[in-house]
Amino acid sequence: MTVYESADQRGDLAFRRTSSVRVWDLPTRVMHWSLAAGIAICWWTGIHNELQYHLYGGYAVLWIALMRIYWGLVGSSTARFVNFVRGPRAIMEYVRTLHQRSSDYTHGHNALGAISVLVMLGLALGVVSLGLFAVDVDGLYSGPLSVYVDFHTGRHLAHLHYRVFRYLLLAIGLHIFAVMFYYAYKRHNLVVPMISGRRAADPGEGKELHVAPLWRLALGAVIVTGIVWATTTSFYFQ
Repeated sequence: MTVYESADQRGDLAFRRTSSVRVWDLPTRVMHWSLAAGIAICWWTGIHNELQYHLYGGYAVLWIALMRIYWGLVGSSTARFVNFVRGPRAIMEYVRTLHQRSSDYTHGHNALGAISVLVMLGLALGVVSLGLFAVDVDGLYSGPLSVYVDFHTGRHLAHLHYRVFRYLLLAIGLHIFAVMFYYAYKRHNLVVPMISGRRAADPGEGKELHVAPLWRLALGAVIVTGIVWATTTSFYFQ
């Protein structure tokens, strides 16, 4: 047995790898941190009753979430849902390896990370959608789509907006806990790659990011901007 054959020592080697591999493209990283910032702004403006800025924050979150869904369909390899969303069997097989400190890196989102991405994106869109129809008590800062519902329905949707946002915060808390678990127990640093775009890799590891062309990003930005703009105007174009 060599000095490197214990599981704990193999896990510690993850911090000392000398080579690296690209894993996240710039649009994915920008959307990730922008969505986190947008949700934080919505939380702060909500609890401080800064409802005008709360609306702007909601529009920003809507734009980012829709762009992330678009990028998950046509974007770079690790951003595409088809490359990381797995079925129940694959998820259970991955769960069985969580106790192994020496488990290999996943190139992109792992099976559980995929669930986290879908849940947080779904909740973010759900919160924003409810807010678009929500009616403010004094009517000054109601959502732009509140014109399509009556006052009672709009107030009910406003309460649901607040309740679902609490679920979103819970999902974010679980996500942060998972990142801490991977760092402390499995010796996998998930934060740095989402900043730099690269992660540590064994020498000769062949996986590499396949970057989508810039025109796809530009096309998506135009489409999503049009959708968000139309939403802010209550789809009233005259």
